[in-house]
Formats: sequence, C-alpha cells, structure tokens
Amino acid sequence: MKNQKRQIKFLEKREVDKLVNGIKPEGERNLRDRALIATLFSTGLRISEALALPDAPFVAQRGNGTFEMSIVGKGGWQRVVFFSPEAMKKIRQWLDIRTDSDPELFPITPRAAQIMIKKRAMQVGIEKRVTPHMLRHSIATHLLRQGVSVYYVQQFLGHRAISSTSVYLHATNRELKDIHSKIMK
Repeated sequence: MKNQKRQIKFLEKREVDKLVNGIKPEGERNLRDRALIATLFSTGLRISEALALPDAPFVAQRGNGTFEMSIVGKGGWQRVVFFSPEAMKKIRQWLDIRTDSDPELFPITPRAAQIMIKKRAMQVGIEKRVTPHMLRHSIATHLLRQGVSVYYVQQFLGHRAISSTSVYLHATNRELKDIHSKIMK
C-alpha cells in the first residue's frame, strides 16, 4: 500500500485578510500582532526566522514599495525575502508607536506567537486551528494558484529540494480538476 501524503492546511487569501484586518489598528500589542501576521504571510518566513529579524533595517526603511532583505534561514541557508507594501505599512505602524528598545522587530516568543495567532483567528471567526506555519503554507498555496512556478516558490520558501515544495501542489490539483471538468463537458 502506498503511503498517503499529509494534507497541507492553509488559509485562503480572504481569510488572511480577515485575520489581519480583524485586529484593531490601535495599541502596541494589536499593531505588533497585525505586523507579525502580515509579515509571516508576505514573506513566507518560518516563525523562528521572523522573530529573529532585527528592527534596524525597518526603522531606516521608509519607502512605499516592496522591501527585500537577505536572511539566513533553516540550515544556515541564505535567501532573499520580500515584504509587501501592505506588510511594510503594518510594520511602520507598529514601529511608530513601539516603546520598548528590543533589537528584534517582534519581541515575542515562538510559543506566545503561536497562541496569539490561534486566539486572533478565533476572534475573527476562523474555525481552522491557525498556526504561524499555516501562514507559510498559505503564501505558498497562494503563489502557486496565481501561476507562480513551483521552482520560484521553492526559492521563495528557501527549500533545498523541490520535493519539499511539491507538497503545496495539492491546492492546484483541485483547480486542475475544475478545469478538466469544464473542458470535458
């Protein structure tokens, strides 16, 4: 018997938007949480990578476009990650009212971030058990659905092997079935 591949859980883009925009844009904690969630979706960073980001490059960055920076990810592999204009807007809002002097962009533990994201999702009525890594799955799925090559998604996520990225192809399979059904009528 052939082994079943695990099913990747992800949020639709509209659910990510609901999650981020469901947090009131006031107060330090709310603005930090909005910025962190937007960052995780925009960049595809692992939670450990996001929490290791220094704040200095973001304090200096004031442009309105996509911001890119080089990071060292899992296994010591270096890659470039991209912050969308929307993520950068959320980060700037967070930095504008931030009062601590922590050198990390997001002074929160991985476990606290996991609890926060789960709680924030429940507050806006998302019934899935949302985790930080689910946001990574979500951006990979979103990119593939937009027609981005699996090779580029591999680069975006910092996977060494294309087989690691191929688990996200499940989402496009459903769309392929729909296309096939329409063509075969």
